[in-house]
Amino acid sequence: MISGSASCRWLVCGAIAAASGGVVLALADVETPLRAPLILLSLAAAPAVVVAAWLKSLDMFARIVVACAAAIALNALVAESMLAMGIWSPRACLVAVLLVCAAGSVLRARPVRDALISHRWAQRPAQ
Repeated sequence: MISGSASCRWLVCGAIAAASGGVVLALADVETPLRAPLILLSLAAAPAVVVAAWLKSLDMFARIVVACAAAIALNALVAESMLAMGIWSPRACLVAVLLVCAAGSVLRARPVRDALISHRWAQRPAQ
C-alpha cells in the first residue's frame, strides 16, 4: 500500500505528464479530442504546483487554496497583459504561462537560491 505523501507525488507526476502531453499536442498543432482538456490541465496544474512548492510552511489545505488562487491569477494576468499589448495568441499565452512557471521552478532550486543569496550579501556595503 502506498502512503499518503507517496500517492500524492504519483498524482502530481501523472498530472504533469498529462499536461506535458497537452502542451506538445498544442505546439505541434495536432487535432485530437484530448488536446483541449490536457491544455486546460497544464494551465491549471503548472502554476499551482510551482506556487505550492514555494509554500512549504503552510498546512496542506491552505497550500492548495492559495496555489489554486495563484494559478487563476497568473493565467488572468498573462492573458490580460497580452490583450493589453495587442499580442494575444492562445499558443503564446500557453508558452508565457509555462515560462513563468519554469522561472519559478528554477528560482526554487537550492543552488540557484544559494547563489542569489550569497550574491546579494556580497554586494552589501560593510558597516
